[in-house]
Amino acid sequence: DSLGAELRRTLSEPVIGLPQDEPYFTIRQINPRKLNDILKAAKNMLFVTTLDQRSLQSTVMRKFMTDESLERIKKEPNLFRYSNKDAFARGQEVLHLFGQTQNQLITNIVENRSSIKNFFMEAEKKRISEEIFRKEEKNITKIIERDHQFSMKIPYGFDIAKQNKNFVWIRFLDPEYEKSVFVHYTDFTSKKPFDQPVEYRESITSVNMRDSQKPDLYMTTQKINHQIKEVNFNGMYAKETRGLWMFSDISGGGAFVSYIFVDESQKRIYYLEGYVYAPGKDKRQFMREMEVVLSTFKSGEALKAK
Repeated sequence: DSLGAELRRTLSEPVIGLPQDEPYFTIRQINPRKLNDILKAAKNMLFVTTLDQRSLQSTVMRKFMTDESLERIKKEPNLFRYSNKDAFARGQEVLHLFGQTQNQLITNIVENRSSIKNFFMEAEKKRISEEIFRKEEKNITKIIERDHQFSMKIPYGFDIAKQNKNFVWIRFLDPEYEKSVFVHYTDFTSKKPFDQPVEYRESITSVNMRDSQKPDLYMTTQKINHQIKEVNFNGMYAKETRGLWMFSDISGGGAFVSYIFVDESQKRIYYLEGYVYAPGKDKRQFMREMEVVLSTFKSGEALKAK
């Protein structure tokens, strides 16, 4: 139906910047009458109901809501969502979407698409952070702070793959995949990198991401499907780029996300990137992990206040 289609459009659209289509979230529609203990253990749950429906399913759905909530829905047509934690299981996020009529609810979903998706995105990032930082490479964090005057939390199993006076590359290497972040910085003298982030990336990777055994081989950027937008990165104006990278001999590639921003207190322009190389594997989860690592970045005044 149209309500289900809008929910799928909101939560199951393909993740931007991946080589193959992978949805932001995999949705499983469950008849509320069949909500058993196994299904109640799901990390993310979405309950959708409208007051104008009279089916048995709708009656069951309304039992998941308090009398107070139902009264508020009747009195406040603009109210269409509320959330609660740990409703049936620990670490669970539950979002209720509701309306007096189906058309009213669809309108609210369309108008609030990004905030609905972000609710679950933030929940996922929080879970990933708790998981990957359960054990950290604190020694690497100390080396980065000492040698480069910025900081990042590094999950267990990562190593420093390369570093020089204004560049550091940290990598998790597995026989079947690679997860990496790297940081480049230089004195802030021009706004050009913000206008041409893909070209700026190329200037960094063509120098710093060359194969030591085969100097002609380096990381470059596929010239298709970039999404570049302005974002707030840890309180700073930044340009975010999502896209695909490849080896210069086209022997492999993968997904990346990057941020360009200026730390005014250090008068530095930073380029941060997280990328994955995972042939034949889903990249969505790996990329979320790299985003979480990048989000721990601190420099300048934020580092002093840590």
